[in-house]
This record gives sequence, C-alpha cells and structure tokens, in this order.
Amino acid sequence: KKLDMTHGSIMKLVILFALPICIGNMLQQLYNTADTIVVGRWGGETPEAREIALSAVSACGPLVSMIITFFVGLAVGSGIMVSHAVGAKEEYKIQKTVHTSVTLATLCGVLLGVLGFAFARPLLVLMETPDSVVDQAELYMRAYFVGIPAQMIYSYCSAMLQATGDSTRPLIFLSTAGVINVILNLVMVLGFGQGSLGVGIATAAAQWTSCSMILIYMLKTNGLLKLKPRQLTLEASTLKEVLRLGVPAGVQNSMFAIGNLVMQVALNSFNSSVYVSGSSIASNVGTYTQLICGAFSTAAYVFIGQNTGAKNMPRIRECMKTSTITISTLAIVLNSILNLVSLPLLTLFAPSNPEVVEFARIKLVVNSSFYVMGHLEGLYGSSIRAFGKSTLPMIVSVVGICGVRILWINTVFVWIRHPLTIFFAYGASWTITFIVQAILYRRLQKKIGAQWEAEKLAPKPAELAEANA
Repeated sequence: KKLDMTHGSIMKLVILFALPICIGNMLQQLYNTADTIVVGRWGGETPEAREIALSAVSACGPLVSMIITFFVGLAVGSGIMVSHAVGAKEEYKIQKTVHTSVTLATLCGVLLGVLGFAFARPLLVLMETPDSVVDQAELYMRAYFVGIPAQMIYSYCSAMLQATGDSTRPLIFLSTAGVINVILNLVMVLGFGQGSLGVGIATAAAQWTSCSMILIYMLKTNGLLKLKPRQLTLEASTLKEVLRLGVPAGVQNSMFAIGNLVMQVALNSFNSSVYVSGSSIASNVGTYTQLICGAFSTAAYVFIGQNTGAKNMPRIRECMKTSTITISTLAIVLNSILNLVSLPLLTLFAPSNPEVVEFARIKLVVNSSFYVMGHLEGLYGSSIRAFGKSTLPMIVSVVGICGVRILWINTVFVWIRHPLTIFFAYGASWTITFIVQAILYRRLQKKIGAQWEAEKLAPKPAELAEANA
C-alpha cells in the first residue's frame, strides 16, 4: 500500500512505513548473517581453514563498500525527486525520473561490475589484506561483482518505490531474494565445498533475483512508477537534478566508506585473522539494532520529502520530534539487550574460536555504547537531504565521519597502537557529526518554514491582476 504522508496521523504513518522496512532490513541482515555463519562453520575442513574463509569474506566488505557507495548514493537523488513530485502531485516528473534513473543505474552497474571484477586482487593487496586471506578474498569479490549491475538497478528502483510511500513491496522482493541466498549458500558451501567463492556466487544470484522482481513489477504496473523500455533515456534536465541531489549523497557515502576502509587497513596492519574475523562478526551482530533504527530514519526521510513537496512545515516539525524520541529510545533499549545476549550470539559464528568471539564481544561493547549518536546523526543528515539540500550533510559527514576517523588513526592510534583505539574512533566521529547535523537542521527548518509562510502571504497572480484593474 502506498502511504500519503501529507495527511493523517504522523505516528501511525511513520510506524506503518517503517515496519516493512524494518522487517526487510532484519531479514536481509539475517541472510547476510547466514552467509557468515555458513562460511565460518563449514567453509573449510579445519578451524584454521574456516577462519581464513570467514576472514576472506570479511575483508572484502569495506573495499566493496568504498567502490559502490558513491553510485548507490546517486539513488538518493532519484528518491528525493519522486517524493517531492508525489507531495506536489506532479506525475509527469515522476515518469521522467523513473526512466532517467533506471538508465543511469544500468550504466553505472555495468561499469562497476567490469572494473570490480578486473581489479579485485590489486585492490585487496593495496589495502594490505593478510597474505593467508587474499586468494579466497579475490574469488569472493569477483563473484560478488557479477551481481553489482543488479544491485545498482534495484537500489534506484527501491528508492523511488519507497518515495511513493510503498515500503511493502521492497520487503517482499528482498525476502524472496534472501531465501534464495541462504539456500544457495548451503548448496555451494556444503554441497560443492566452495567456501568464500560459494558465498559470493549465492550473493550475486540473490541480487539478480531482487532486481528481476522489481523490474517486472515496474513493467507491469499502471501506477506512478510505470516503466516503459522505449522511454529509457538520460533526459538532460532530469539527470542534472538527480545528480545535483545525488552526487553529494554519493560523495558522503564514499567518504564514510573511505573512513571505514582506513579503520580496516589499521586493523589489517596487525596481520591477524583473529582481529579481522572478530571485527566482522561484531559488526554483523551490531548491525541489527542499526537497521531497526535506520528504518525509522528512512520513514522520516520520505515523510519530510513528501511534505516538502506539499510545503507543510508543521507536519515536518512534529515528525522530527516523534522520530528523535522513537529512535533514541529504541537505540538505548535494543543495545542494552544486545549486550546482555552478545556472547551466545557471537559464538554462533565461530564456536571453535574463543579468541575470535572474545575480540568480537569487546568491539561490540565499545561500539554499541555510541550507537545512539550514530542513529541520530543519520536521522538529521537524511532529513536535511529530504529538504533538497544535499551539500550541507555531505560536508558535515566528510569532515565529521571521514576526517575525524582519518585524524584519529594518524594520531591517537599512532600513540596507542591497540585494536580498541580503532573502535573508539567510531564513537568520536558519530558524536561530533550528530551535534553539527542537528544544529544545521534546526537552522534550515526555520529558514525554509519562513520562506513558505512568506509565499502563502504573498499576493497571488489573480489577486494582483484584480488589484491593478
């Protein structure tokens, strides 16, 4: 069901929109967790071989993220344009955005797929991937990049679908693809003994499944997002607007990924598969609370986008109050529960490697202490972007997330060379960035609200004509 965010109970709309995203995110992460569990338990004949296979999959994450996040970020521009057009009831703009965005996603996906497949090993060597891990990491990364064109197309289409108020269909598409992912993981790893390569093949197959499903829907629907293959083109004015809104988001994502990559390289410098595996496991488990809170940030983003199109500031203010309280409460409660049950959860990933589990538990405790700051930073940054202002949150994130982490690694980590020092950089960067984003959001909200009030009070063309007569 598509939700009209410009009318009705704000809390009800936010919850109705966020719940399918929350469930979809959780299911998707469960499938990703299944990848890690399968390769960590059965990815080799010995504990050492399984640890290497797990590290190979883990080591690719920051690198893949750095490569693709800029282009995935461009999808934000498509989503913002559709949400504004929905709020303003401008269906012709939606159609232009759909066909330009799908064309752009296809071109970007094919380019990235070819480059990632071709340069997988040089990139892994460049980021100092441990020698024992690099061969399997290369196999996983190449298999993964076969699915990148599908991932790109799905990301853009899903962003536009959510912008119309529909968060249910993406849940269906992701759930179906996730089931296929898990089944293929078991077949490839247990049946054919392929380890990290098998997990990569399963992931690529799942990406193509979700991509096919959303394209079939858009081809068959007669709704706002109707896709007509003959109209696929890069329409100049629409492309310019998509890039204006999307490029800052893409740069922000890339800087965030680079910041994470710097952290990964610092961890890799210890040349320990225990650290690499443990860090990945902790991130995997901690992601669940982030996804739940992130669903409410997405709901606020779409809500503000539609009400920006409708120029309704009172509803935007109320939405932000509701979202801030909800996300803060969820973050505190969920992270407290997570830490209480962390040991049995982490043991699922590496039951025969107590060193890996203990290192993962320590990282989870440190990082989860600051998760609430990270969630609120995401909420206020995406809300600024929903106003159609993408450059401000980009600058703040580049300095606050990427800049602080790089500075931390080159100062504090040099002075205190310990893995824990790396993890505290996350909390410092989240806290600083949230404070600045919140201040900027407040000022922007007042400025835009004043502009809309002035527009309402200004004489309309018909009134001016009558007065002149």
